Amino acid sequence: MSFLYRLSYFLGGFSAGLFILFFLFNGKRTQCNYGPEARVINNLSEKNWETKTALLSGMSLDSTSVQLLLKHASVNFSESDTKRDSCKRYSLAGYYREKEISWEVENCKKTVYIIDIVLKP
Repeated sequence: MSFLYRLSYFLGGFSAGLFILFFLFNGKRTQCNYGPEARVINNLSEKNWETKTALLSGMSLDSTSVQLLLKHASVNFSESDTKRDSCKRYSLAGYYREKEISWEVENCKKTVYIIDIVLKP
Protein backbone atom coordinates (compact mmCIF):
# COMPACT_ATOMS: atom_id res chain seq x y z
CA MET A 1 0.00 0.00 0.00
CA SER A 2 1.45 3.35 -0.95
CA PHE A 3 2.04 6.26 1.36
CA LEU A 4 -0.88 8.31 0.03
CA TYR A 5 -3.37 5.51 0.75
CA ARG A 6 -2.05 5.10 4.30
CA LEU A 7 -2.14 8.85 4.83
CA SER A 8 -5.74 9.06 3.57
CA TYR A 9 -6.83 6.20 5.88
CA PHE A 10 -5.08 7.85 8.82
CA LEU A 11 -6.61 11.28 8.16
CA GLY A 12 -10.06 9.75 7.61
CA GLY A 13 -9.95 7.87 10.92
CA PHE A 14 -8.47 10.81 12.76
CA SER A 15 -11.14 13.21 11.49
CA ALA A 16 -13.92 10.72 12.31
CA GLY A 17 -12.53 10.38 15.84
CA LEU A 18 -12.40 14.15 16.29
CA PHE A 19 -15.95 14.42 14.98
CA ILE A 20 -17.18 11.82 17.50
CA LEU A 21 -15.31 13.46 20.39
CA PHE A 22 -16.69 16.85 19.45
CA PHE A 23 -20.27 15.63 19.72
CA LEU A 24 -19.57 13.43 22.75
CA PHE A 25 -18.10 16.25 24.87
CA ASN A 26 -20.13 19.10 23.41
CA GLY A 27 -21.88 21.03 26.18
CA LYS A 28 -20.25 19.11 29.00
CA ARG A 29 -17.92 20.80 31.42
CA THR A 30 -14.84 18.65 31.00
CA GLN A 31 -11.57 19.70 32.55
CA CYS A 32 -8.26 18.10 33.37
CA ASN A 33 -6.63 19.20 36.60
CA TYR A 34 -3.07 18.02 36.23
CA GLY A 35 -1.27 20.43 38.53
CA PRO A 36 -1.46 20.23 42.32
CA GLU A 37 -2.78 23.81 42.60
CA ALA A 38 -5.66 23.11 40.21
CA ARG A 39 -6.56 19.90 42.05
CA VAL A 40 -6.63 21.68 45.43
CA ILE A 41 -8.78 24.56 44.16
CA ASN A 42 -11.16 22.14 42.42
CA ASN A 43 -11.46 20.10 45.63
CA LEU A 44 -12.13 23.24 47.69
CA SER A 45 -14.76 24.52 45.27
CA GLU A 46 -16.84 21.33 45.52
CA LYS A 47 -17.35 21.47 49.31
CA ASN A 48 -19.50 23.43 51.76
CA TRP A 49 -17.91 26.53 53.30
CA GLU A 50 -18.12 27.69 56.93
CA THR A 51 -16.24 30.17 59.09
CA LYS A 52 -14.62 29.15 62.37
CA THR A 53 -13.77 32.60 63.70
CA ALA A 54 -15.09 36.13 63.32
CA LEU A 55 -13.85 37.63 60.09
CA LEU A 56 -13.30 41.18 59.02
CA SER A 57 -16.32 43.40 59.57
CA GLY A 58 -16.23 44.87 56.05
CA MET A 59 -16.38 41.53 54.23
CA SER A 60 -19.54 39.64 53.50
CA LEU A 61 -18.66 36.20 52.16
CA ASP A 62 -21.45 34.26 50.52
CA SER A 63 -21.10 31.27 48.23
CA THR A 64 -20.83 33.44 45.11
CA SER A 65 -18.01 35.58 46.47
CA VAL A 66 -16.17 32.50 47.74
CA GLN A 67 -16.38 30.91 44.28
CA LEU A 68 -15.07 34.14 42.71
CA LEU A 69 -12.22 34.22 45.23
CA LEU A 70 -11.37 30.60 44.43
CA LYS A 71 -11.50 31.16 40.70
CA HIS A 72 -8.69 33.72 40.87
CA ALA A 73 -6.82 32.26 43.85
CA SER A 74 -3.41 30.65 43.97
CA VAL A 75 -2.23 28.16 46.59
CA ASN A 76 0.93 28.95 48.52
CA PHE A 77 2.24 25.47 49.34
CA SER A 78 5.26 26.74 51.28
CA GLU A 79 2.92 28.22 53.91
CA SER A 80 0.38 25.38 53.79
CA ASP A 81 0.30 22.37 56.10
CA THR A 82 -0.54 19.39 53.88
CA LYS A 83 0.96 16.68 56.11
CA ARG A 84 -1.88 16.72 58.65
CA ASP A 85 -4.02 13.61 59.07
CA SER A 86 -7.38 15.18 59.81
CA CYS A 87 -7.92 18.50 58.01
CA LYS A 88 -5.22 19.93 55.79
CA ARG A 89 -4.55 23.69 55.96
CA TYR A 90 -3.96 25.69 52.82
CA SER A 91 -2.78 29.25 52.43
CA LEU A 92 -4.43 30.99 49.47
CA ALA A 93 -3.72 34.34 47.85
CA GLY A 94 -5.84 36.34 45.47
CA TYR A 95 -7.79 39.56 44.98
CA TYR A 96 -11.06 40.73 46.54
CA ARG A 97 -12.57 43.94 45.15
CA GLU A 98 -9.24 44.91 43.61
CA LYS A 99 -7.35 44.48 46.90
CA GLU A 100 -4.81 41.78 47.58
CA ILE A 101 -6.06 39.19 50.01
CA SER A 102 -4.49 36.20 51.71
CA TRP A 103 -6.58 33.64 53.50
CA GLU A 104 -6.11 30.39 55.29
CA VAL A 105 -8.58 27.54 54.99
CA GLU A 106 -8.90 24.13 56.60
CA ASN A 107 -9.95 21.40 54.17
CA CYS A 108 -11.89 18.64 55.93
CA LYS A 109 -13.78 15.71 54.37
CA LYS A 110 -17.10 17.45 53.69
CA THR A 111 -16.54 21.06 54.75
CA VAL A 112 -13.98 23.81 54.23
CA TYR A 113 -13.48 26.17 57.17
CA ILE A 114 -12.17 29.69 56.70
CA ILE A 115 -9.61 30.24 59.46
CA ASP A 116 -8.21 33.68 58.70
CA ILE A 117 -8.56 36.42 56.08
CA VAL A 118 -6.10 39.29 55.73
CA LEU A 119 -6.64 42.23 53.36
CA LYS A 120 -3.31 43.70 52.34
CA PRO A 121 -3.13 47.47 51.74
